[in-house]
Amino acid sequence: MVAVLFSRLANRARSSRLQFTVAAVVASQLTASQLAAQEVIPRLTRIDGQANIELDGRLDEAVWQQIPAFDGMRVVTPDTLAESSLRTETRIFYTERGIYVGVMNHQDTDTLVARMTPRDTRLERDGVVISIDASGDGLYGYMMRVNLGDSKTDGTILAERQFNMQWDGPWEAYTSVVEGGWVAEYFIPWSMIALPQASGDNRQIGIYMERQVGHLNETWSNPALPSTVNQFLSAFQKFELEDIEPRTQITYYPYVSGTYDGVDDETEMRAGAEVFWRPSTNTQLSLSLNPDFGNVESDDVVVNLTAYETFFPEKRAFFLEGQDVFNTSPRNQSARGPGGPTSMLNTRRIGSSASFDVPAGVRVADTDLSAPTDLLGAVKFTGQSGNWRYGTLAAMEDDMEIRGTLNDGTRVTLESEGRDFTVGRLLYETTGPAGRRSIGWMGTDVSHSDIDATVNGVDVHYFSGNNRWLFDGQVLRSDVDGVEGNGVIGDLIYMPQRGVMHRFAAGYHDDTLDLNTLGFLTRNDLSHFDYNYTNNSSNVEGLRSREYSMFVFNHWNGNNDWVRQGVFNSLNLTFLNNHSLNSSLRYYARRVEDRLGRGSGDYKIPGRWQFVSTWESDPSQQIRYKLGIDANTEDLGERNTTTTAGISYRPVDNFSLDVEASYTDREGLLVYQGGGRYTSFEATQWSPKVTLDYFISARQQFRVGLQWTGLKAFENKFLQVNPDRLEELREVPKPDAQSDSFVISRLTFQARYRWEIAPLSDLFVVYTRGGNVPGGLFDEYTGLLSESWQDPVVDTLVVKLRYRLGS
Repeated sequence: MVAVLFSRLANRARSSRLQFTVAAVVASQLTASQLAAQEVIPRLTRIDGQANIELDGRLDEAVWQQIPAFDGMRVVTPDTLAESSLRTETRIFYTERGIYVGVMNHQDTDTLVARMTPRDTRLERDGVVISIDASGDGLYGYMMRVNLGDSKTDGTILAERQFNMQWDGPWEAYTSVVEGGWVAEYFIPWSMIALPQASGDNRQIGIYMERQVGHLNETWSNPALPSTVNQFLSAFQKFELEDIEPRTQITYYPYVSGTYDGVDDETEMRAGAEVFWRPSTNTQLSLSLNPDFGNVESDDVVVNLTAYETFFPEKRAFFLEGQDVFNTSPRNQSARGPGGPTSMLNTRRIGSSASFDVPAGVRVADTDLSAPTDLLGAVKFTGQSGNWRYGTLAAMEDDMEIRGTLNDGTRVTLESEGRDFTVGRLLYETTGPAGRRSIGWMGTDVSHSDIDATVNGVDVHYFSGNNRWLFDGQVLRSDVDGVEGNGVIGDLIYMPQRGVMHRFAAGYHDDTLDLNTLGFLTRNDLSHFDYNYTNNSSNVEGLRSREYSMFVFNHWNGNNDWVRQGVFNSLNLTFLNNHSLNSSLRYYARRVEDRLGRGSGDYKIPGRWQFVSTWESDPSQQIRYKLGIDANTEDLGERNTTTTAGISYRPVDNFSLDVEASYTDREGLLVYQGGGRYTSFEATQWSPKVTLDYFISARQQFRVGLQWTGLKAFENKFLQVNPDRLEELREVPKPDAQSDSFVISRLTFQARYRWEIAPLSDLFVVYTRGGNVPGGLFDEYTGLLSESWQDPVVDTLVVKLRYRLGS
C-alpha cells in the first residue's frame, strides 16, 4: 500500500533561579525593540534524569519544592490590567523528556467552578492555560488549558493571535482540590512540539500563563496581554533552555473499526494506521494508510436555500496535525472574507462525495451520491530550516461504486474515479526590532480524468515594531481546465491605543477565479472594501465592560453593481452581575442580486433594516438563560422574525443539559424555480437542539445530541426577472397548476460514548440516525419530527479503537 501511495503521489536541578518578568507597562507599549533589549534572559530550571513525578494534580513530590514559584497575574478580562485579587503560584521545570508545570491556584473552595466538558469546549469555569512560543521568535506556538475537573482545551497559535482550536496534542494534565484552592499539574512532551534548529547548546522559547476564575468571570494572565492589543505571541516571556535536542520520535496510531449500516443492512470492518515520524526537532513526516475518516461527530444541521455553499470545519485528526504551516491568511480560519473563509486549502474537499455520471432513467439514493469517498492514503511532510518553513501534503482517493435502479427494477452499478490531491507550501519569516515580516508561496493541484485544477498564491505579512500596524495580503491565481482566474486580498489593522482598533479589508476576485476544487471561496466576480471600528472599554460606571463597533461594507461585481452594501452598529454590554446584552442595528443599502438566479438575470433589491439582540444570564451559575431576537426584512421588504431561547443546566460538575430552540416566521422567503422564475413563500421554521453530557470521569463521556429543522413554506407570490433590463422582480400570475409549496424536515441524532484510554488513544461507540423526509404541508411539526425519526436515511452504529504507540 505504501508503494502504491508514493508511486501515485510522486540528574540534578540547575542552581539558576527561575524568573518570570512581570510586565510593568501595558502590552501595547512593549515594542519589539524593547524585547530585544532585554539584557538577561532567564533560564528555566532543568532536572537531569528522571523527575519521578506522578501526574495526579498534586504537587507533593520533593522536586516541586526545589522549583521557585512566580505569580505576577494581571486582569485582562475585563481589560483593566489590575493586579489579580488572588495568588497564583506557578512552577516550571524541564527534563530531556518534556516540560512540567505545576500551578497552585489560591481560592476559597466554596467559590470553585468545576465543569466537565468535551475537549475544546469554551465555557466559563476555573482553568489554567500555558501557551508556549516554540519558535522563540513569536512565529508559532501551542496553547494548552486544563480546567478544574480535568477537561482539556488545546490549539496552535500563529502570529499574532490566530488560534486553531481543532488541533489536539498528546500532553497530559490533572487537577485536584486542596486546602486553600486547587492545583493543576502538566506534562508536555518535547515530541509534540516543533522546535527550530538551535545554533548551539542553548535555545529560547516563550511562555505565557493564564488563569480563568469562573465565579468572578475574570481572566488573568502573565504577561498581561489582553485581546485589545495587537501583540500576543511575540510578547511571551522569553526563557533559555540548555541541551534540548530530543531523540528521533516515531508514533503509531493503529485503528480498527466496525460499522453497521441499518438502512442497507450491511456491516463493514476496517483497519489501518497513522504514523508520525519526527527525525529531528524541526521536521515531521505523517503517513496515513487505509484511513477511516468517518466522523464520530456530526456536522450541524443546515437548511441552505441560497446560491452559496455552506462551510463546514475539518474534524479529522490527520489533516489537523501540522496544519498551521498551510495557513496563508487570517481569512483562512474565520469569516473575515465576504460570506465566509477565503482559503486555498479546505481539507474537507479531500474525501468528499464523488462525482457520478447518472444516466437518464437511473434512480440513485441521495445518501449514496453524497456519501464520502474512501481514501487509499495520505502523506504530509512539514519542517523548518532557519527562517524557512515548508510543508507538503498529498492524498489519494479510492475509486467508488454505488448502486442504482432502472425503471423496471433492474440494479445497475455506477463507478467514479478517485481524485489525487497535492499541496506545497514554502514560507520565509524574519523578526527583529523593526517587527515581523514574512512572505510565502502555496500551490495546490487536483488531478482527475474529468478535472485538472491548479491554484497558486503568494502571501505577505507585516507586523510593525511599535505593535500598532498589522498587514496580511495574498495574490491568487487559478487554472481549472485551462480557464485562468486571478484574485488579491488584503487586511490592514491599526491600533493607536489599547482597546481601539481600525481594520480595513479589501479584495478583488475576477469572474473566473476558482478555488473550490480544493479550497473555499464563497463567490468570485467580486471587489470589496470594508472598514471596521471597535472601541472596548472596561471599568465603565455600572458595567464590567462595554464594546462598541461599527462595520461599513461595500461589495460590487464586475458590472460595477453593488451586490452588498451597508453599515452595522453594535453595542455589547457586560453588567456587574455578569449578565450580558449584545445588540446590533444594521442597514443594508439598495443592491443588485446576481447569484440567486444562477445566470438567468440580475435584479434589484430595495434597502432594508435589521435589529439583532441577545441577552444571556451569568454564565458561572448552575442555570444559564439565553434570549434572542432577529427582526429583519426579506429581500422584497416582507417581515422576517426569528426568536431564540435557550437554557443550560449544570447541577453538578459531570452533568449538563443544553436546550436551545429558535422559531422563524417569514412572509417573503424567495426561492429560485428556474427559467428566471421565483416564488415567494410564507414560511415558518422550528430549529431545536438538545445536548446532554454525562461524564463517568473526565476521560469517559457519554453524549446524546439531537438537532432538527422543520420548515413549512406556502406559496404566496410568483415573480419573474427581466433578463433584458436591470430592475426589481415583477409579480406575475401563477405559471402552472402545480403547487410550489414544500416542506423540509431534517434530523440528526447521535449517541456517543468516548473513552480516552491514554493521550490521543480513544475508544468510540457511536450511534447516528438521520432523517431528511419531506412531509405533508398540513402535518404538525411534531409529526414531521416523528417521520424523520421513523424513516431514516442514516442509521449507523460505529465502534472504533485508535491507540497511540511509540515515543
